[in-house]
Amino acid sequence: MSRSSLLALLVGALAAATYFVFTSAPMVEGKPLSAGLASSPPGRSLEVPAPDAAKVSADVRGEWSWALRDRDTGTTIGGGTLHNTTESMIKSWLAVDYLASHGSRLSAADEDRLTRMIRFSDDHAAQTLYLDLGGDASVARMITTCGLHDTRIHPNWWSKTTMTAGDATLLGECVARGPGLTPQWRAKLLGLMRSVDPSNAFGIPEAPALAGAHLAIKNGWTEHGGTWAVNCMAIWDHWVLAVLVRYPDQGTEHRYGAGVCKTVAQQLFG
Repeated sequence: MSRSSLLALLVGALAAATYFVFTSAPMVEGKPLSAGLASSPPGRSLEVPAPDAAKVSADVRGEWSWALRDRDTGTTIGGGTLHNTTESMIKSWLAVDYLASHGSRLSAADEDRLTRMIRFSDDHAAQTLYLDLGGDASVARMITTCGLHDTRIHPNWWSKTTMTAGDATLLGECVARGPGLTPQWRAKLLGLMRSVDPSNAFGIPEAPALAGAHLAIKNGWTEHGGTWAVNCMAIWDHWVLAVLVRYPDQGTEHRYGAGVCKTVAQQLFG
């Protein structure tokens, strides 16, 4: 059966969920993009099978949604109406926008900031680049350039931009294309996303079904007033998967949302 035929069989439903606990690994110092990062993954990534013709189910104590985009056909399944704050997921776009406008004259300091923003989710580095890009003008360019339909700007606050899971897959596809980037910068950015610090590599990459796949990821997670927003986005050969979760603080920080991301990915590809 073709991948597009299998996609048409997928539906959303509610049932019991698995629960996943992620233990953060210690931070380590990063290296600039030019410091020995592979321009492409070692060999072709694992051939992950098409999504299984099965229901995706999760018993989530809060709100959640997911979307899966077939990069070959442009078909998207899943979706939902949840508008989650993007948190650090939007840093993937800030990197694209910055490299598109500064790539030919990137300073060593800005290269280091961009590296720390992607690999270690450094908020201070992201804020510096965001302001240099004109603040909300960069988010507006993201909406236009990536063809986003359900994304809203929060004035002067990049992490509080809101979007749906469907738009998150469009964002992932846009980052993978790297509009305005040279092939070298595009490859190096995706290399950074494939080598994020272990403390950032939770959720989708932890699904056993995706073990060995070279996923380029950018997650986002923050607690606001007792409510956690957790977003997982992964890009690989044929797919972009995004899972958005919002839930009351349960003493587990981002780990509860990470478990939802993991179980969605496992049910789709397991």
